[in-house]
Amino acid sequence: MKKAPVCDISHGQLSKFHSEAAFSYAFGLAYADHIRETAETIPEKPVIFLKHGAPVVNQETVKTPSIDEMLQATFKIEPAIRDQVEPLRDKIGPMLDYEIELGVQILEDCKLQDLEAGAPLPRIGYFLANDVTTRTVQLFGQLCDSRLPCWTECKSFDGFFPTADTLWVPNEDARDKFPDVTLHLKVNGKTRQKEPVSSLIYTPRELLTHAARFAPGRRLNAGDLLVTGTPAGVTFKVNRLKRQIARALPARFLIGAMVSAGKANSDYLKPGDVIEADAEWLGSHSFTIT
Repeated sequence: MKKAPVCDISHGQLSKFHSEAAFSYAFGLAYADHIRETAETIPEKPVIFLKHGAPVVNQETVKTPSIDEMLQATFKIEPAIRDQVEPLRDKIGPMLDYEIELGVQILEDCKLQDLEAGAPLPRIGYFLANDVTTRTVQLFGQLCDSRLPCWTECKSFDGFFPTADTLWVPNEDARDKFPDVTLHLKVNGKTRQKEPVSSLIYTPRELLTHAARFAPGRRLNAGDLLVTGTPAGVTFKVNRLKRQIARALPARFLIGAMVSAGKANSDYLKPGDVIEADAEWLGSHSFTIT
């Protein structure tokens, strides 16, 4: 697996991160070890979807969504699955999970055609984010024609986009390199995720190009954000044997079993848990689950 190019702090400038983004684009399955821990396969093309809601810098708390809120978000996407999901209500827990990620802020407009033609990358900045996720809503995507709308909803509840307050803007000759930092996340003082950004399976140019291909008008606008995927160590894991069995089962039986198991898994986030995220000189932040 190739390593993404990186450079150190001296190849750019630090400033304060702030955003009122019009669009946020999220990448999934972007680290090889995370792909393995979920028994997925490296995608032929990047997994990309929208993430709603503006980031909140130095946010101190994240509220756990209620069962009703999760079901409403799901039925908004696919009302036809109500009859399959409602009988699971008593088995459902939030399966609230963390996802430390490198964020990218677009600082000037860019078009897909220019990116594909090899034009210099636009001015961008990098920041530390957490893509908080309710896996229950994510799992319900298995009952829909496409799972990605549920991936959007499961990561778009109020407060699900906490960030650090540092923005690193690389110099023009370093825009196709990531900051040379390691992402490190702890829950209640215990390390859950730790991996260098260089383990990303995409380069900055590849990320911007794929996001622009997905974006309205095939262009990224100044202020748009990307979150680039999470490394291994999330609570939601699926071994290969279970993934093979799952493919042979009707989705409605599979989802019932997985949400029941998730509700019993004490590693999922719960009120009172403290999450600490750190990316060395790119900044750090922490929040408590309520």
